Amino acid sequence: MAFPVKNYSSVSAAAPVLTGVAQSLQQLIRACLVTGYGSKAVQSLTVSAGIATAVYATAHAYEVGKVLRVTGAGASTVNGERLVLSVTASAVTFAVPGTPDGVVSGSISTDIAPAGWTEVYTTGSVSVFKSSAVEATGLFLRVDDAGALNARIRLYETMSDASTGTGPTPLDSQVSGGLYWPKSGAANATARPWVLIADDRGFYFAADPLSTGRYTLVFGGDFASVKSGDAWAAMVAGNQSDQTNLTTTPDGCCGFSNRDARSGAYIARAHSATGGSVAANRMGAAHNGTASAVYSGGSGYSGAAYPNQPNNGLLLTKPELWSLGLRGTLPGLYHIRNSVGQDVGVGITIDGTDDLAGRKLLLLRVAPPTGAVAPGVVALDLTGPWAR
Repeated sequence: MAFPVKNYSSVSAAAPVLTGVAQSLQQLIRACLVTGYGSKAVQSLTVSAGIATAVYATAHAYEVGKVLRVTGAGASTVNGERLVLSVTASAVTFAVPGTPDGVVSGSISTDIAPAGWTEVYTTGSVSVFKSSAVEATGLFLRVDDAGALNARIRLYETMSDASTGTGPTPLDSQVSGGLYWPKSGAANATARPWVLIADDRGFYFAADPLSTGRYTLVFGGDFASVKSGDAWAAMVAGNQSDQTNLTTTPDGCCGFSNRDARSGAYIARAHSATGGSVAANRMGAAHNGTASAVYSGGSGYSGAAYPNQPNNGLLLTKPELWSLGLRGTLPGLYHIRNSVGQDVGVGITIDGTDDLAGRKLLLLRVAPPTGAVAPGVVALDLTGPWAR
C-alpha cells in the first residue's frame, strides 16, 4: 500500500544533512521528495502472521513511524511501501498482509520512501520539482540553492529548463528573485535541525537555522481551495528577505497568523484565473484574540486556556488563506487555539481525537531564530490524507 503522507527529519542518522553550504537544501529536498535515502541490504526476511521481520547485517537508522520502500523480495506482497512498526538495533518489522508465513527469498533492500515527486530539471545548484499526482495543479517548484544561508524558491506555471519559465510566483515586483527558505545562521558545515512533511501535492519544510529549537515553517505546493475546480490553487510561503538571524517574526512562517499584513505567501493566480501571482494573508480561522499578529498557541490567538476546561483538550484549527476573500486553507497544518506557552511538549507525536481520530500529529515549535518573541506551537498531520 502507499502512504499518503511521509515525514522526514534530521533526527534520523540516515537523513540528509542541512548546513550553511550551497546545495545542502537542494540535496535534502531531492532525497525526501524524489529519490529516498538510507538504502540498506536485508540479510534475511521472515514472515509470521502477516508481520515481516527484516534483519540487517549491521545496525540500521530506521525509526518507528517512518515509511520504508521494500524492493527485490521474491514475494510481491512484501515489496512496496511499508510503515515501520518496531525496531531493534539491527532489525525492523512491518505489516505484509496476504504473505504466507516463512522465509522470503530475493535480493531484498529497503530505504526511506520518497514522497513521490519528480525532478524535471536540474543544473548545478538549481533543481525544479513537480508533483506526480494527476489531480495536482502541475506548477513547477524551482529551488536555487547557490547561497549558504538561504535557498531561493519560486513557483512557475511552465518551465522549459532549470532557468527558463513563465508565470513566476512571486513576481519580481513582489519579491525580486523569489522567496527565501532558511538553512543556517552561518556559512559553514555545521548541521542544523530540520523537518519535512509531504504528500504528493505539497510539503512543509521547517529549519532551525541557529539550532535553538526555533523553527521557521514554510510551504510549497497545492492548497485546499474553496473554489471548485481551482486550477491555480498553488502557493509558496517563505521569507521576503534573509531572516536567518532575525530577532522578530519571520514573515514566511506558516505558524504565524496576521490579520493585517500580506507578505511571505503568494498564490499562482487570483480566483478569477487572470493575471499573475497574488499575495495571500495566512490567518488562523480562530484568530479572534487581542493581537493582530501572533503565533499559533500564543496568548493573543483566541484566549482559550490550556487545557480547554470543557473537554480537557487541545483545540486545533486550520489556518486560512485570504486573497480577495477566503481562498482556501493550508492542508495538513493546524494552529492551536489554546494559549499553550510552554505547557505542551514540542517535537513529540500525539494521537488525534474527534475528527482527527486515527491520525498522528507532530507538535513543532515555531519562532524567530533569536530574540525575545514568545514562540508558538503548530500541529502537523503525519498520517493524512490531507484534504484538498
